Amino acid sequence: MSLATGAAEFSALRAECAALAATPERTLSLSRPVWIFGAGQFGQDLCKALLAKNFNVLGFIETQPRIVQLLNLPVLGWQQLNDTDRLAQLAIGIYNRGMPLDSLASLAHEAGFRDVMMPWDSYGQFDVQLGWRYWLGRRDQLLSNLDGIEATHAQLSDATSQACLRDIVLFRLGLNHAYGGFRHEEPQYFNQLTLTEDAQKPIHFVDGGAYNGDTLLDLANLRPIERAYLFEPDAENFKALQRNLRNQAITVHCLPVALSDGYQILSFNAGVGEAGTISENGTVHIASMALDDLLHNQAIDFIKLDVEGGEIAALNGAARSINHSRPVLAISLYHRPQDLWEIPELLRKLCRNYRFYLRQHYFNSFDSVLYAVPQ
Repeated sequence: MSLATGAAEFSALRAECAALAATPERTLSLSRPVWIFGAGQFGQDLCKALLAKNFNVLGFIETQPRIVQLLNLPVLGWQQLNDTDRLAQLAIGIYNRGMPLDSLASLAHEAGFRDVMMPWDSYGQFDVQLGWRYWLGRRDQLLSNLDGIEATHAQLSDATSQACLRDIVLFRLGLNHAYGGFRHEEPQYFNQLTLTEDAQKPIHFVDGGAYNGDTLLDLANLRPIERAYLFEPDAENFKALQRNLRNQAITVHCLPVALSDGYQILSFNAGVGEAGTISENGTVHIASMALDDLLHNQAIDFIKLDVEGGEIAALNGAARSINHSRPVLAISLYHRPQDLWEIPELLRKLCRNYRFYLRQHYFNSFDSVLYAVPQ
Protein backbone atom coordinates (compact mmCIF):
# COMPACT_ATOMS: atom_id res chain seq x y z
CA MET A 1 0.00 0.00 0.00
CA SER A 2 1.40 3.42 -0.98
CA LEU A 3 1.42 6.53 1.20
CA ALA A 4 -1.13 8.08 -1.16
CA THR A 5 -3.41 5.13 -0.55
CA GLY A 6 -2.81 5.66 3.15
CA ALA A 7 -4.24 9.17 2.87
CA ALA A 8 -7.43 7.73 1.41
CA GLU A 9 -7.51 5.16 4.21
CA PHE A 10 -7.32 7.95 6.79
CA SER A 11 -10.34 9.58 5.17
CA ALA A 12 -12.14 6.27 5.64
CA LEU A 13 -11.07 6.29 9.30
CA ARG A 14 -12.58 9.75 9.70
CA ALA A 15 -15.86 8.44 8.30
CA GLU A 16 -15.87 5.56 10.82
CA CYS A 17 -15.15 8.02 13.62
CA ALA A 18 -18.00 10.29 12.51
CA ALA A 19 -20.39 7.34 12.55
CA LEU A 20 -19.18 6.36 16.03
CA ALA A 21 -19.59 9.89 17.35
CA ALA A 22 -23.24 9.75 16.31
CA THR A 23 -23.90 6.67 18.46
CA PRO A 24 -24.36 6.57 22.25
CA GLU A 25 -21.41 5.36 24.31
CA ARG A 26 -21.73 1.86 25.72
CA THR A 27 -22.22 1.89 29.48
CA LEU A 28 -22.95 -0.59 32.22
CA SER A 29 -26.55 -0.46 33.42
CA LEU A 30 -27.09 0.15 37.12
CA SER A 31 -30.30 -1.90 36.97
CA ARG A 32 -28.55 -5.16 35.99
CA PRO A 33 -25.94 -7.25 37.85
CA VAL A 34 -22.33 -7.38 36.70
CA TRP A 35 -19.63 -10.03 36.63
CA ILE A 36 -15.99 -8.98 36.27
CA PHE A 37 -13.73 -11.17 34.12
CA GLY A 38 -10.30 -10.97 35.71
CA ALA A 39 -9.24 -10.71 39.34
CA GLY A 40 -5.96 -8.82 38.88
CA GLN A 41 -5.29 -5.20 39.75
CA PHE A 42 -7.39 -3.68 36.97
CA GLY A 43 -10.30 -6.01 37.74
CA GLN A 44 -10.15 -5.17 41.44
CA ASP A 45 -9.99 -1.43 40.79
CA LEU A 46 -12.92 -1.70 38.38
CA CYS A 47 -14.88 -3.62 41.01
CA LYS A 48 -14.25 -0.90 43.60
CA ALA A 49 -15.39 1.77 41.11
CA LEU A 50 -18.59 -0.17 40.45
CA LEU A 51 -19.33 -0.77 44.11
CA ALA A 52 -18.77 2.91 44.87
CA LYS A 53 -21.53 3.67 42.35
CA ASN A 54 -23.87 1.08 43.92
CA PHE A 55 -23.66 -1.47 41.12
CA ASN A 56 -24.62 -5.04 41.96
CA VAL A 57 -21.32 -6.85 41.40
CA LEU A 58 -21.87 -10.60 41.54
CA GLY A 59 -18.18 -11.50 41.70
CA PHE A 60 -15.10 -12.27 39.63
CA ILE A 61 -14.57 -14.84 36.88
CA GLU A 62 -11.21 -16.43 36.12
CA THR A 63 -10.43 -19.12 33.59
CA GLN A 64 -8.41 -20.91 36.27
CA PRO A 65 -9.41 -19.48 39.67
CA ARG A 66 -6.54 -19.25 42.13
CA ILE A 67 -8.69 -18.15 45.07
CA VAL A 68 -12.36 -18.55 46.03
CA GLN A 69 -13.05 -15.04 47.29
CA LEU A 70 -11.82 -11.51 46.63
CA LEU A 71 -13.11 -8.21 48.05
CA ASN A 72 -15.77 -10.28 49.85
CA LEU A 73 -17.06 -11.52 46.49
CA PRO A 74 -16.86 -15.02 44.98
CA VAL A 75 -14.26 -15.94 42.36
CA LEU A 76 -15.65 -18.55 39.96
CA GLY A 77 -14.52 -20.43 36.88
CA TRP A 78 -16.56 -20.47 33.67
CA GLN A 79 -17.81 -23.99 34.38
CA GLN A 80 -19.31 -22.89 37.71
CA LEU A 81 -21.69 -20.36 36.13
CA ASN A 82 -25.38 -21.08 35.57
CA ASP A 83 -27.80 -19.77 32.96
CA THR A 84 -28.91 -16.91 35.21
CA ASP A 85 -25.30 -15.80 35.71
CA ARG A 86 -24.86 -15.57 31.94
CA LEU A 87 -27.74 -13.13 31.64
CA ALA A 88 -25.76 -10.57 33.63
CA GLN A 89 -23.45 -7.96 32.19
CA LEU A 90 -19.79 -8.91 31.99
CA ALA A 91 -17.02 -6.32 32.25
CA ILE A 92 -13.56 -7.40 31.13
CA GLY A 93 -11.26 -6.51 34.01
CA ILE A 94 -8.01 -7.59 32.34
CA TYR A 95 -5.87 -4.87 30.81
CA ASN A 96 -2.23 -5.55 30.00
CA ARG A 97 0.19 -6.21 27.15
CA GLY A 98 0.19 -9.98 27.47
CA MET A 99 -3.44 -11.09 27.00
CA PRO A 100 -5.12 -10.02 23.74
CA LEU A 101 -8.46 -8.41 24.47
CA ASP A 102 -10.11 -9.88 21.37
CA SER A 103 -9.34 -13.37 22.68
CA LEU A 104 -10.71 -12.49 26.11
CA ALA A 105 -13.94 -11.20 24.56
CA SER A 106 -14.24 -14.42 22.56
CA LEU A 107 -13.90 -16.46 25.75
CA ALA A 108 -16.72 -14.50 27.34
CA HIS A 109 -18.99 -14.92 24.34
CA GLU A 110 -18.20 -18.64 24.08
CA ALA A 111 -19.17 -18.99 27.76
CA GLY A 112 -22.62 -17.63 26.94
CA PHE A 113 -22.37 -13.94 27.81
CA ARG A 114 -23.96 -11.57 25.32
CA ASP A 115 -23.40 -8.22 26.99
CA VAL A 116 -19.60 -7.91 27.19
CA MET A 117 -17.98 -4.59 28.07
CA MET A 118 -14.40 -3.89 26.99
CA PRO A 119 -11.97 -1.86 29.14
CA TRP A 120 -12.48 1.29 27.01
CA ASP A 121 -16.22 1.04 27.61
CA SER A 122 -15.76 0.83 31.37
CA TYR A 123 -13.13 3.56 31.39
CA GLY A 124 -15.43 5.94 29.56
CA GLN A 125 -17.89 5.53 32.42
CA PHE A 126 -15.46 5.39 35.37
CA ASP A 127 -12.42 7.38 34.22
CA VAL A 128 -12.38 9.55 37.34
CA GLN A 129 -12.46 6.55 39.66
CA LEU A 130 -9.92 4.50 37.66
CA GLY A 131 -7.42 7.32 37.07
CA TRP A 132 -4.40 7.00 34.79
CA ARG A 133 -4.37 3.74 32.84
CA TYR A 134 -1.80 4.13 30.08
CA TRP A 135 -3.55 4.70 26.75
CA LEU A 136 -7.10 4.27 28.03
CA GLY A 137 -9.12 7.46 27.65
CA ARG A 138 -12.57 8.74 26.90
CA ARG A 139 -13.43 8.21 23.25
CA ASP A 140 -14.04 11.93 22.67
CA GLN A 141 -10.36 12.54 23.45
CA LEU A 142 -9.45 10.67 20.27
CA LEU A 143 -12.42 11.87 18.24
CA SER A 144 -11.69 15.53 18.98
CA ASN A 145 -8.00 15.22 18.03
CA LEU A 146 -8.23 13.61 14.59
CA ASP A 147 -6.43 16.58 13.03
CA GLY A 148 -3.40 15.96 15.24
CA ILE A 149 -3.56 12.22 14.56
CA GLU A 150 -3.75 12.91 10.82
CA ALA A 151 -0.64 15.11 11.11
CA THR A 152 1.14 12.14 12.70
CA HIS A 153 -0.17 9.92 9.92
CA ALA A 154 1.28 12.23 7.24
CA GLN A 155 4.60 12.36 9.11
CA LEU A 156 5.12 8.59 9.00
CA SER A 157 7.49 7.35 6.32
CA ASP A 158 6.02 4.03 5.24
CA ALA A 159 2.62 2.46 4.65
CA THR A 160 3.19 -0.09 7.43
CA SER A 161 3.53 2.73 9.95
CA GLN A 162 0.46 4.53 8.69
CA ALA A 163 -1.62 1.36 8.84
CA CYS A 164 -0.34 0.75 12.38
CA LEU A 165 -1.50 4.19 13.52
CA ARG A 166 -4.94 3.77 11.98
CA ASP A 167 -5.32 0.34 13.56
CA ILE A 168 -4.31 1.64 16.99
CA VAL A 169 -6.89 4.46 16.80
CA LEU A 170 -9.68 2.14 15.66
CA PHE A 171 -8.77 -0.46 18.28
CA ARG A 172 -8.85 2.05 21.13
CA LEU A 173 -12.23 3.28 19.92
CA GLY A 174 -13.62 -0.26 19.95
CA LEU A 175 -13.86 -0.42 16.15
CA ASN A 176 -11.14 -3.02 15.51
CA HIS A 177 -11.16 -5.69 18.22
CA ALA A 178 -8.97 -8.04 16.15
CA TYR A 179 -6.01 -5.67 16.52
CA GLY A 180 -5.77 -6.70 20.18
CA GLY A 181 -3.87 -9.83 19.15
CA PHE A 182 -1.57 -8.15 16.63
CA ARG A 183 2.09 -7.22 16.88
CA HIS A 184 4.78 -6.65 14.29
CA GLU A 185 7.51 -9.19 13.72
CA GLU A 186 10.38 -6.71 14.09
CA PRO A 187 12.29 -6.88 17.39
CA GLN A 188 11.57 -3.97 19.71
CA TYR A 189 14.04 -1.06 19.57
CA PHE A 190 16.85 -2.76 17.65
CA ASN A 191 15.79 -3.79 14.17
CA GLN A 192 16.31 -3.09 10.47
CA LEU A 193 14.85 0.39 10.91
CA THR A 194 17.29 1.50 13.60
CA LEU A 195 20.52 -0.49 13.24
CA THR A 196 21.51 0.71 9.80
CA GLU A 197 25.13 1.63 10.47
CA ASP A 198 28.24 -0.54 10.24
CA ALA A 199 27.78 -3.53 12.54
CA GLN A 200 31.30 -3.02 13.94
CA LYS A 201 30.86 0.66 14.79
CA PRO A 202 30.73 1.14 18.59
CA ILE A 203 27.52 2.74 19.84
CA HIS A 204 26.99 5.46 22.43
CA PHE A 205 23.64 4.59 24.00
CA VAL A 206 21.13 6.31 26.31
CA ASP A 207 18.33 4.35 27.97
CA GLY A 208 15.62 6.33 29.74
CA GLY A 209 13.60 3.85 31.80
CA ALA A 210 16.31 1.20 31.85
CA TYR A 211 14.39 -1.19 34.14
CA ASN A 212 16.82 -4.06 34.93
CA GLY A 213 19.21 -3.49 32.04
CA ASP A 214 17.54 -5.91 29.65
CA THR A 215 17.48 -3.45 26.74
CA LEU A 216 21.19 -2.71 27.04
CA LEU A 217 21.98 -6.42 27.11
CA ASP A 218 19.87 -6.93 23.96
CA LEU A 219 21.87 -4.22 22.21
CA ALA A 220 25.16 -5.67 23.43
CA ASN A 221 24.34 -8.91 21.61
CA LEU A 222 23.99 -6.99 18.35
CA ARG A 223 26.55 -4.18 18.42
CA PRO A 224 29.68 -3.16 20.32
CA ILE A 225 28.83 -0.50 22.94
CA GLU A 226 31.47 2.10 23.70
CA ARG A 227 29.54 3.94 26.40
CA ALA A 228 26.04 3.79 27.87
CA TYR A 229 24.00 5.97 30.20
CA LEU A 230 21.14 4.17 31.93
CA PHE A 231 18.45 6.04 33.90
CA GLU A 232 16.15 4.17 36.28
CA PRO A 233 14.40 5.99 39.17
CA ASP A 234 12.62 3.00 40.73
CA ALA A 235 14.74 1.80 43.65
CA GLU A 236 14.07 -1.93 43.25
CA ASN A 237 14.59 -1.82 39.50
CA PHE A 238 17.83 0.11 40.01
CA LYS A 239 19.17 -2.58 42.33
CA ALA A 240 18.41 -5.21 39.69
CA LEU A 241 20.01 -2.99 37.04
CA GLN A 242 23.25 -2.73 38.97
CA ARG A 243 23.23 -6.43 39.77
CA ASN A 244 22.66 -7.50 36.16
CA LEU A 245 25.37 -5.24 34.73
CA ARG A 246 27.99 -5.68 37.43
CA ASN A 247 30.13 -8.12 35.44
CA GLN A 248 29.53 -6.72 31.97
CA ALA A 249 32.57 -5.52 30.02
CA ILE A 250 30.80 -2.32 28.97
CA THR A 251 31.38 1.25 30.10
CA VAL A 252 28.01 1.86 31.75
CA HIS A 253 26.90 4.79 33.86
CA CYS A 254 23.82 3.83 35.89
CA LEU A 255 21.93 6.78 37.36
CA PRO A 256 19.02 6.37 39.86
CA VAL A 257 17.15 9.37 38.46
CA ALA A 258 14.42 10.05 35.91
CA LEU A 259 14.97 11.86 32.64
CA SER A 260 13.02 15.10 32.36
CA ASP A 261 13.51 18.71 31.23
CA GLY A 262 15.62 19.69 34.23
CA TYR A 263 16.53 18.94 37.83
CA GLN A 264 13.57 18.63 40.14
CA ILE A 265 12.10 16.36 42.79
CA LEU A 266 9.02 14.56 41.49
CA SER A 267 6.30 12.48 43.11
CA PHE A 268 6.35 8.94 41.77
CA ASN A 269 3.64 6.30 42.05
CA ALA A 270 4.99 2.78 41.67
CA GLY A 271 1.71 1.01 42.42
CA VAL A 272 -0.58 1.71 39.44
CA GLY A 273 -1.01 -0.78 36.63
CA GLU A 274 2.05 -2.42 35.17
CA ALA A 275 4.63 0.18 36.13
CA GLY A 276 5.24 3.44 37.92
CA THR A 277 4.40 6.91 36.73
CA ILE A 278 5.01 10.52 37.67
CA SER A 279 1.99 11.63 39.71
CA GLU A 280 1.07 14.53 41.98
CA ASN A 281 -0.31 11.90 44.36
CA GLY A 282 2.78 9.70 44.23
CA THR A 283 3.98 8.14 47.45
CA VAL A 284 7.67 8.06 46.50
CA HIS A 285 9.89 11.02 45.66
CA ILE A 286 12.53 10.80 42.94
CA ALA A 287 15.02 13.19 41.36
CA SER A 288 15.01 14.03 37.69
CA MET A 289 17.53 15.66 35.37
CA ALA A 290 17.86 16.76 31.76
CA LEU A 291 20.01 14.63 29.47
CA ASP A 292 21.57 17.82 28.05
CA ASP A 293 22.90 18.71 31.51
CA LEU A 294 24.79 15.43 31.66
CA LEU A 295 26.10 14.98 28.14
CA HIS A 296 27.27 18.54 27.37
CA ASN A 297 27.52 17.88 23.63
CA GLN A 298 29.02 14.42 23.94
CA ALA A 299 28.26 12.28 20.90
CA ILE A 300 25.31 9.94 21.25
CA ASP A 301 24.05 7.44 18.66
CA PHE A 302 20.84 5.99 20.08
CA ILE A 303 18.28 7.22 22.62
CA LYS A 304 15.52 4.94 23.88
CA LEU A 305 12.78 6.43 26.07
CA ASP A 306 10.20 4.38 27.95
CA VAL A 307 9.59 6.72 30.87
CA GLU A 308 5.96 6.06 31.79
CA GLY A 309 4.39 9.20 30.36
CA GLY A 310 7.34 11.55 30.84
CA GLU A 311 8.58 11.26 27.25
CA ILE A 312 7.83 14.85 26.23
CA ALA A 313 9.67 16.36 29.18
CA ALA A 314 12.60 13.99 28.59
CA LEU A 315 12.76 14.94 24.90
CA ASN A 316 12.70 18.64 25.74
CA GLY A 317 15.56 18.01 28.15
CA ALA A 318 17.53 16.31 25.37
CA ALA A 319 16.91 18.88 22.61
CA ARG A 320 20.54 20.08 22.41
CA SER A 321 21.89 16.54 22.34
CA ILE A 322 19.47 15.56 19.58
CA ASN A 323 20.42 18.61 17.52
CA HIS A 324 24.15 18.03 18.10
CA SER A 325 24.39 14.26 17.54
CA ARG A 326 21.30 13.42 15.44
CA PRO A 327 20.85 10.05 17.17
CA VAL A 328 18.32 7.37 16.34
CA LEU A 329 15.34 7.72 18.69
CA ALA A 330 13.00 4.98 19.92
CA ILE A 331 10.16 6.61 21.86
CA SER A 332 7.29 4.81 23.59
CA LEU A 333 3.94 6.03 22.30
CA TYR A 334 1.40 4.29 24.56
CA HIS A 335 1.58 5.80 28.03
CA ARG A 336 -1.07 8.47 27.45
CA PRO A 337 -3.84 8.81 24.84
CA GLN A 338 -2.40 12.11 23.60
CA ASP A 339 1.02 10.57 22.93
CA LEU A 340 -0.25 9.64 19.46
CA TRP A 341 -0.19 13.28 18.37
CA GLU A 342 1.78 15.25 20.98
CA ILE A 343 5.05 13.28 20.82
CA PRO A 344 5.20 13.23 16.99
CA GLU A 345 4.45 16.96 16.92
CA LEU A 346 7.42 17.63 19.21
CA LEU A 347 9.70 15.36 17.18
CA ARG A 348 8.80 17.26 14.01
CA LYS A 349 10.41 20.29 15.64
CA LEU A 350 13.40 18.50 17.19
CA CYS A 351 14.30 16.13 14.36
CA ARG A 352 14.96 17.82 11.04
CA ASN A 353 15.51 15.55 8.04
CA TYR A 354 14.48 12.40 9.89
CA ARG A 355 12.29 9.52 8.82
CA PHE A 356 9.59 8.34 11.21
CA TYR A 357 8.24 4.83 11.68
CA LEU A 358 5.69 3.26 14.01
CA ARG A 359 5.71 -0.36 15.09
CA GLN A 360 3.55 -2.40 17.48
CA HIS A 361 5.55 -4.77 19.72
CA TYR A 362 3.03 -6.22 22.20
CA PHE A 363 -0.69 -6.92 22.32
CA ASN A 364 -3.53 -4.45 22.90
CA SER A 365 -1.51 -1.52 21.47
CA PHE A 366 0.95 -1.63 24.38
CA ASP A 367 4.60 -1.07 23.48
CA SER A 368 3.89 0.92 20.36
CA VAL A 369 7.17 2.66 19.54
CA LEU A 370 7.85 5.68 17.35
CA TYR A 371 11.23 5.43 15.64
CA ALA A 372 12.97 8.58 14.41
CA VAL A 373 15.89 7.77 12.08
CA PRO A 374 18.15 10.49 10.64
CA GLN A 375 18.37 10.56 6.87
